[in-house]
Amino acid sequence: MANRMKKINLGITLLAVILTFISCGDFLTCNPKDTVTDTPDFWNSEDNIRTAVLDIYTNFFVGYNEGWNRSDYFSETNIADWNDDNAQEAATFFTKVAPASASGSNWNFTLVRHINVMLNRVKSSTLDDEAKNHWMGVLRFFRALEYSQLVNLYGDVPYYEEALDNKDYAGLYRARDKRTDVMDKVLDDLNFASQNIRISNGEAGLTVNRDVADAYGSRLMLFEGTWEKYREQNTEYAKKYLEAAKVFAEAVMNSGRYHLCNNFLDLTTSESLAGNPEIILYRSYAEGVVTHSLMSFQNTLIEVDSPSKSLVDSYLSKNGLPIHQSDNTLSRGDKWFPDEMADRDPRLYANVDTTGLKLNGIADVYATSGYFSHLFVNESLKDKAGGQSYTCITDAPIMRYDEVLMNYIETAAELSTLGDYTLTQQDFDKTINILRDRPSTSMPHVTLAGNTLQVNGININDPDRDSDVPSILWEIRRERRDELPYSGIRFYDIRRWGKLQYADMVKNPKVNMGAWLDKDKYVAWYNSRHPGTTITIDNLSKIKLDRDGNAGYIKPITDQNLMRISSDKDYLYPIPEDQITLYKSRGYTLTQNPGW
Repeated sequence: MANRMKKINLGITLLAVILTFISCGDFLTCNPKDTVTDTPDFWNSEDNIRTAVLDIYTNFFVGYNEGWNRSDYFSETNIADWNDDNAQEAATFFTKVAPASASGSNWNFTLVRHINVMLNRVKSSTLDDEAKNHWMGVLRFFRALEYSQLVNLYGDVPYYEEALDNKDYAGLYRARDKRTDVMDKVLDDLNFASQNIRISNGEAGLTVNRDVADAYGSRLMLFEGTWEKYREQNTEYAKKYLEAAKVFAEAVMNSGRYHLCNNFLDLTTSESLAGNPEIILYRSYAEGVVTHSLMSFQNTLIEVDSPSKSLVDSYLSKNGLPIHQSDNTLSRGDKWFPDEMADRDPRLYANVDTTGLKLNGIADVYATSGYFSHLFVNESLKDKAGGQSYTCITDAPIMRYDEVLMNYIETAAELSTLGDYTLTQQDFDKTINILRDRPSTSMPHVTLAGNTLQVNGININDPDRDSDVPSILWEIRRERRDELPYSGIRFYDIRRWGKLQYADMVKNPKVNMGAWLDKDKYVAWYNSRHPGTTITIDNLSKIKLDRDGNAGYIKPITDQNLMRISSDKDYLYPIPEDQITLYKSRGYTLTQNPGW
């Protein structure tokens, strides 16, 4: 395990020496410094190229991060919290003003230059065509990742296909290229990667191979296709990118190299993901080499961000029906926690502790919403050092087969709404129904019935569905949310659907809402079970409710001025002001995003 960890996670000192000239923080303002060690002979060796490429991995494959540092899994980063999955003790707000400086922002093209330099070196090497195309495919895959992220955040961005001379001001200070022009280039890179990266390239799950490129292709093109549909209202490009997403997803699905593991929780709590049949790419951790603290955050720290009422309500009843559907005979309502948790999708139990509410004033380690998440807690390790510190060694899933299945079915459904594909029962049988067949999930199959889905002959008709979202798409989006919770993608999902209002605590009160709490009933229940440590209603005085009296939904933030709100400008990040000034000083124009 330690050797695997070193391959994927440790910095490559050699590359820093060889490519000193590309390490500048802002290549628009710093002069490259070529070093004599960057010789053609270096790039004639596949081992050298592999070493150089590995240095790029942690730009994209952060996993659970390292030490006490947070990642976008679960909570307490903007990406993790700028959505509707977590109720928060203190809201994280969307960016209010454009940053003065690019320092620390994502508006940075250093890695693009880095990759372009390496592409030129590999292209000029003496490697045979197969090896050369493989490594160019890997590098173009990384360039696609970087540019898709830049477009994701900023929209139109300048596209640099070559590493430019630092005096080429016209090239360096180019205007922002149209989003679709850049994403066409991204698609070209992804297609090249899919066609040329080796099926096997080093240790399975720890290195970029063709399946990794195809899986990411399905994710990136699904994002862009739905963005074009919902945000740009551009049907032509929506179809183009969605069709590409479908092809990429099918490539992985048809390969026969992946299938679901038996236990849903194994994806987020395993000491080792090596050999897990569902894992396409993961980050490995090893004691004394690289460790993380995500389990400690869920095991020993107060969950100041914890599952929202919105997230909990999204999980179906065990019969496959929405909890608020009128003919759902299994739903017991939510006015008592055991009733609320009864007969639900087992993936809810994998995420939320069902032993009881964890309340401020009662539990030492409480949850702001009352709902306590334990998705990343390995029960056999939680009382050991790794479960209570930054020395955890559970592996982090980076790309999972279940996401590819969800990417496929959503893409197919979106194309059907555009008249470009006809959904069939087979589409659901090879995606959602496979997910529901997972032994630890075991939920009823969905059946396609015209413009709706059924379970056991009953039409699914969620009264909470947005009126502008077709029923089939609504249920696919729900399945995606419940299958991929706290994986760092919900923020991107609600943006590409044009649904950023889901993260708005005023427009969507269920974001700033937890469990129903009848304080009198809870005190009586608690005391009947803890006769030696009785409590009074005063113990619950810090918990605010959404209405007067002693019974209501937990409302973490009661001051509307402290709630997160959204506006249309929040769909894109602002361009740092110093970059606009820098362009102007050279006689060029860099435009700001709308609303900023």
